[in-house]
Amino acid sequence: MTETALPKKYTLAICSWLLSCTVAFFVSLQAAPAGKPVATNATRTIGDALYFSLQPISALPPAPSSLLVQSPSYVDVPAGTVLSVHLLRGDTLISTSTLSFQQSYINPTLVPPVPVASFVPLGSSTSGGQPLPNATLTAGAADLTKVAQDPGAYRLLWMLDGGVMGTPGRAIATGAPVSFVDLKLSAVSSATILGDQKPGSVLFFNRYTSSASNPARENTMINITNTSATQSTFVRLFLVSGSTCQTTELQLCLSAQQTVSYVMSDIDPGIRGYIVAVATNQQGEPVQFNWLTGNAVVKQPATNVGGTFTAVLNALAIAKRKEGVVTPVAGFSEMVFDDVVYDRLSAQVAFDGVPSQSNASNVTTVSLFRPLTNLDGGPTNANLQLTTWAKDAQNQVVSGSGNVTVACYSDVALSTLRLTPRTVAQLLPAGSFGWLAASAADSLPVFGAQLNSGEFNSGGNGRALNFSAEYKIRLPIDPVTCPQ
Repeated sequence: MTETALPKKYTLAICSWLLSCTVAFFVSLQAAPAGKPVATNATRTIGDALYFSLQPISALPPAPSSLLVQSPSYVDVPAGTVLSVHLLRGDTLISTSTLSFQQSYINPTLVPPVPVASFVPLGSSTSGGQPLPNATLTAGAADLTKVAQDPGAYRLLWMLDGGVMGTPGRAIATGAPVSFVDLKLSAVSSATILGDQKPGSVLFFNRYTSSASNPARENTMINITNTSATQSTFVRLFLVSGSTCQTTELQLCLSAQQTVSYVMSDIDPGIRGYIVAVATNQQGEPVQFNWLTGNAVVKQPATNVGGTFTAVLNALAIAKRKEGVVTPVAGFSEMVFDDVVYDRLSAQVAFDGVPSQSNASNVTTVSLFRPLTNLDGGPTNANLQLTTWAKDAQNQVVSGSGNVTVACYSDVALSTLRLTPRTVAQLLPAGSFGWLAASAADSLPVFGAQLNSGEFNSGGNGRALNFSAEYKIRLPIDPVTCPQ
């Protein structure tokens, strides 16, 4: 495969609080678990987004004059913290209320409650109510008549960007008649769960490839989506060449709920490797933005059966657990993957459903790599042990192991592995299946994808079995430029 020189960087276009109210109805916020339990005064996990659905008990006021969400009983936030409560209709943003803390605030038993979020009718001059001390409450404007007509179509998205706050306990809508509605915790952001089925602040695409001479036969489409209904973001992508370990940077500017797609033969033709995407601010510094998802649609030649086959590999999403910016030092920000700042990275990965390679009826390739420690480029090697398990003729689980050295990025054909005490052919006779695990003796990260052509044309990411305790990746600081 011939590499084509590329520029180093691309930019892709890509009522006042009850005192003036004569009648109110109360809305309970019940912490019913969804995704993970969240108690009313539980410590919050940084980066979570909580969704509350409206479940009316009786008819709502036909024209509410305000909707006020009351404070939880526990608050401990530093100065500069912002609580954002978004009113959504389905996944569409209708309005946002913010509570900004000018000074730190701690109260483990906040009684009586005060409003922490407020929504008022369109064109209303009603204030957002009297908030917590040294905090500014900015009301959101919305057509509350429509909310009253169809409350089940709306929900609240609760986001706190720092500190700890319990889940809210009650909301009050002013107007007549008095009505009661349960506001139930219906979902929690999946960003705190490691995997390729969630959003995150960092994405790893385990494979991309293209043919410069015949892209119809070998190519990759990369898709990246900002799933946030309310926030835009900047994204820096680093395309890592599997043969040189050098990187090419792309920059994206994604508005809320925007997706971008591009074909690798147009961007990095003739190159095979992996991609690291990092959410940043406009200065290019890593930030917490656990809303990115993506996938790679990989088309490759099926050498054993002719033609091509396609596999969809979801991007592995890594959540940033600590709020704020990763402050740069000497031109680099050091991202720490330790389950404190960012999620830990996999140190052992497994590949399921590995078929027999007998008579080339199937050709299975495992793509393996260790992420660069410096996204400016440079060598990175890993000595890996690969072990395959299967059942023998006596229905007993047996195994064979071997070692491979991964220099930057390696495609390892299963049939070429030298395993002991049993070979691949002995472990996987015709018609049989097994599974494979890859790990490093130094317990540092290893990522990978499995591709198979033959009886079953398929592909998938390696699944983490255990995690490296800590790994650091340096990101060179470079401001993000968005097209006008």
